[in-house]
Amino acid sequence: MPSFSVAGSIAARHPEVLVGGLVASNLRAAAARVAGQPFPEDTARALVNQDVTIELVADHPLIRDWRTAIADCGLKPSTWKCSPEQLARRTLKGGPVRSGLDLVDLYCEVATRHLAPLGGYDVDRLPPEPIVLRLADPGSDIFVPPGGGDVPLTDKVAVYAAGSTVLRWAFNCRDSRETCLTGDTDTGLFLGEAVTVVQHAALRAALADLAGRLTAAGGEVGPLGFADAEHPDLTIG
Repeated sequence: MPSFSVAGSIAARHPEVLVGGLVASNLRAAAARVAGQPFPEDTARALVNQDVTIELVADHPLIRDWRTAIADCGLKPSTWKCSPEQLARRTLKGGPVRSGLDLVDLYCEVATRHLAPLGGYDVDRLPPEPIVLRLADPGSDIFVPPGGGDVPLTDKVAVYAAGSTVLRWAFNCRDSRETCLTGDTDTGLFLGEAVTVVQHAALRAALADLAGRLTAAGGEVGPLGFADAEHPDLTIG
């Protein structure tokens, strides 16, 4: 069962931080069922019904708070967009994300619908160290983004890391290709976060939605767990 904690440096900068997670197994079988299940309704229409449009997405309260958090990382929010903004823009332009992996498409669609960031990780590919949401250590941390390329790894950037392996960079802007879900993943860890109280309800709704859909597809889903500034430690599973 993965263990997780929120570092004091993150809690001090974002005292309203909330991180939630769940572990799900039997995912190889579930992925085949997910492929045959349509999304509950048109995702772009669901966004428009929440007053989310291409022109207004950056000003939506859930996205605006993420832009502030990205700026706190020393990054330009218009360049390094949070994952909910990336997904919403892609969906409004061309429909839900299609990555080639049904489970990734599923959690991305849930994240898009709720404007709440979610990430999926292969438990068998995770390092043995506990996962910590903390500030990056430029001298020792290693991050391998999908497709390669360089990303700024400074001591202001918030990362999910296990030991020196960065799983997710700038809260939710980029995932590591070393720990992400693959077609062979059978047990997955799913994490999401909020940095303001305004975002808490969306995060909780997204994780509950994801748990329900994975269960409906035959996944064996463990209980939801949450960590925050006052209760920073969590064992997930």
